[in-house]
Amino acid sequence: MHIFCRNQLAIMKKFVGFCLLVSLFGCGEGRFYVPGKPTHLITINRFDQTFFKTGNSPDTAFLNLYANQIMEVGEPGSTMFLQFDSVFRNDRQMRQIYNDCQRTFKNVSPIEEKLTLAFHRLHYFFPDIPYPKVYMHISGFGESIVSAPGILSAGIDKYLGPDYPIYPTLYSPFQIQRMYPEKIVSDYMTGWVRSEFTEDFLMDQQRLLDYMVYEGKMLYLLKVLLPDESMENILGFRKDQLNWCVTNEKKMWESILRLQHLYSTDPLVLSRYIGEAPRTVFFPEDSPGRAVTWTGYRIVEKYMDMRQEATIQDLLKAKAQDILSRSSYHP
Repeated sequence: MHIFCRNQLAIMKKFVGFCLLVSLFGCGEGRFYVPGKPTHLITINRFDQTFFKTGNSPDTAFLNLYANQIMEVGEPGSTMFLQFDSVFRNDRQMRQIYNDCQRTFKNVSPIEEKLTLAFHRLHYFFPDIPYPKVYMHISGFGESIVSAPGILSAGIDKYLGPDYPIYPTLYSPFQIQRMYPEKIVSDYMTGWVRSEFTEDFLMDQQRLLDYMVYEGKMLYLLKVLLPDESMENILGFRKDQLNWCVTNEKKMWESILRLQHLYSTDPLVLSRYIGEAPRTVFFPEDSPGRAVTWTGYRIVEKYMDMRQEATIQDLLKAKAQDILSRSSYHP
C-alpha cells in the first residue's frame, strides 16, 4: 500500500517552492513580459439587463445564440420563444435570481480591466486570434461560459457565491465551490483559449498522458495570460485541495505508474482521472477530482524550465510524449 506523504517539513518545502513559482509568473519583467498598454478595451455587454427588461435585444447575433443554443427555445419571435419569454421574465424565482445577479455584478469595471489585460497578453502572443465581443447573460443555471465565433459570454447566475441558497438543490458541493464571482475572469479566459486550442487540435492521441499534458498546457497558458490570478481560481480548487496536490505530487505520479494508467486509453479509466467528480478514485479520499490536471501542469512547467528558449507557441505545438521525455519529470 502506498501511504501519501503528510510530513510537515515536506509540506513546507513544497509549498515554499510553489509560492516561488507563483511569484515568478507574477513578475512583469520575467520570461513572458508583454510590452505596451492595451489598445483594445474589453467592454461587457449586459445582455442580462437588456433582455430581462424588454424580452428582446438589438444585438441580433447574440439574441439568436441565446434563443437557439443557450436556452434552446427556438427562433426569436417564434411561438415557443414567446412562451418561454412570458414565463422566464415573469417567474417570481427568476426575478429574484435576476435581482441577485444585479447586486453581485453591479460594477463590472474590475472584471473588464482584468479581461482587457488578459486579452492584450493573448493578442501579443497570438496576434491572429481575434478579440471576442464579451457578454453577460442569465440562463437559468445552464452553462457557465458560452463561446462562439466572435462571442464570449458568462451565465452570471452560476457565479453568485457558494452560499447561494438555490445551489445545493441543483449542484454537488464540489461544483458549488467554483461558483463564486471572483472565478468569472479565469472562466472567461478558459472558455476562450479552449475554444481556440481544442483537444482535437492539440492532441494526436487519447491516452491519459495526452489529456494530462493538454490540461497542463491550458493551465500554463492561463497563468501566462493571468499572472496575478491565483492558481486556486484558475484550477477551481480550494486552497486545501491545491495544497494536497502540491504535497502529494510524487505519490500521485507513483500511483499512476504503478497502476499502469499513464498510457491508458480506457474511457472508464480516463473519466475517473479527468472527469468532474468530488475526488479522484485512484487516489485517497481527500484528493480533489481532476487532481491530475495539477500533475499535467507540473510536467509542462518542468518542460518549459528545461527549455528556456521555448516560446508559448512552441509549447502548444509539442507532443505530449516529447514534453514528458524532455521535462525530466521525476517528482
